[in-house]
Amino acid sequence: MKIQLSKVEVQRIGNRMHLQWKSDEALGKVSIFTGLSPLEAHDPLAETDVRISSLSFHDPNPGRRTYFILKSEYGGARITAERRLPLQGSLNFRDMGGYETSDGRYLKWGMLYRSEELIGLTEADRLYLHNCGLKLICDYRAEYEAELKPNPSIENARQVGIPIEVESSRHRSRMNYMDMIANDMLHLLGPAGEMLTFANERYVSDFAKSYAILFDLLLTPGNLPMVQHCAAGKDRTGFGSALVLLALGVPEQTIMEDYLLTNAFREEADQQILASIKPKLKREADGEVLLAMMQARAEYLQAAFDEIYVRYGNMDRYLEEALGLTISKRKQLQDMLLTDM
Repeated sequence: MKIQLSKVEVQRIGNRMHLQWKSDEALGKVSIFTGLSPLEAHDPLAETDVRISSLSFHDPNPGRRTYFILKSEYGGARITAERRLPLQGSLNFRDMGGYETSDGRYLKWGMLYRSEELIGLTEADRLYLHNCGLKLICDYRAEYEAELKPNPSIENARQVGIPIEVESSRHRSRMNYMDMIANDMLHLLGPAGEMLTFANERYVSDFAKSYAILFDLLLTPGNLPMVQHCAAGKDRTGFGSALVLLALGVPEQTIMEDYLLTNAFREEADQQILASIKPKLKREADGEVLLAMMQARAEYLQAAFDEIYVRYGNMDRYLEEALGLTISKRKQLQDMLLTDM
């Protein structure tokens, strides 16, 4: 039997953690256990009364990733953990675990991560990721991006580059935002949102071979846990993450919700950046263009989905014909990465 939970979530505020859960069924008492891996979460944390559906507590393992198992007195269990990792040098490094598939299974926690650039990771962050068992860092940035902001080394983690570079349909430039602002060139990116809509459409076919490499890496023994990342962790990484979730059978609505989490995690930092840059903008519309480039917006990823349906008819055909992900390979991937808890 499986606990039928509509929501299981762990949030962190400082050094305290808040665990909450919901269910449409009677759970009875819920016992909560913790541990440093999903398979070894056996340390008792609490047993809650039937009227309780949340719990706040101090971090049981400061500096280490903690997993939780919720067990109902009526049978069944669910594994959970923090979605965003508590790193000092990355606001958008997060675990893709816990999402439910259409057949009722769940993506394993601690196996697949997605992130923004890693240059800001502190020594403590790198130790934290080493303790997570990270084996592979998959970097979608173009070579010049990686040279400007090289990834730090993480012990036992191999680094692989899969460069994906989409230039504006209106303007070919490798300038960063600040250079474009200084040279009054932001307007060359087109109306707000146009550039990233265009980029997501191009990911589908122009870079299918690049994303096929991602699946080859996933299916190669010894590469998990892995993280895929780009610069902001939302566009190239957003599409790559969406493809993995699609291949595992996660519904498109859930995939879109995961994609949009970037906005929640980066909102405060992005607003600070915008506030500091706005006085330097020469056109009123430039602020909207810049904000559109910084955000994850549903229409961007939807543009990629729409392109898949137009070109291939359905997602299954795209995964097999464009990415080489046959039915047997998808089953292999699902057996590796899905669990009943």
